[in-house]
Amino acid sequence: MSTRRDDVIEAALAVLDAEGLDALTVRKIANRVGVQVGALYWHVRNKHEVLVALAERILAEVHLDQPTVERTRDWRDHLRRTANLLRAVMLRHRDAARLIAGYAPLSPLTLRQAEIYLRLATEDGLPLDVAALGGDALMSYVTGFVLQEQSHPPAADAQELAHLWRELPTLAQWNARKPTGKSEAFHVGVETVIAGIEARR
Repeated sequence: MSTRRDDVIEAALAVLDAEGLDALTVRKIANRVGVQVGALYWHVRNKHEVLVALAERILAEVHLDQPTVERTRDWRDHLRRTANLLRAVMLRHRDAARLIAGYAPLSPLTLRQAEIYLRLATEDGLPLDVAALGGDALMSYVTGFVLQEQSHPPAADAQELAHLWRELPTLAQWNARKPTGKSEAFHVGVETVIAGIEARR
């Protein structure tokens, strides 16, 4: 069976999911496809092109589910649903937020979805610049939130933190009250950005 470009990208996705972005190499992709490294260059020019195509492939999963978003006629619901879909898709794939932050292209699918949101928002009376910049801010928030979810920082020293809380009473109060679930915190952030867009009407 002959190798197609789609085979290369699917193999790259398999390596990403299994080993992460730092371990993704052209040699490992070639091994997954079952060809020599040189054969891949009939389909992609270099690793950078693989990463761009891989980011586009992951984002395409958002658009497969997008009809549930397009049914809404309210820009706020459109943003909420898109934000939740984007987070869900990135969480399916290891290091996806880091990949998308660095390599996501402007694709026809993405631009069409942006057009739908901007049309809904401006028809509701939002200035175009407020709608556009606010939408960008929300998508950056989603990517940054998932980037933190997919990172693995070293554990904090419990004794050192206990000492700090005594010095920082307001922060300690928040630490005791803040949402323990990631999804709850995510939704609060989404609603905060949407409220900020609305406030600039």
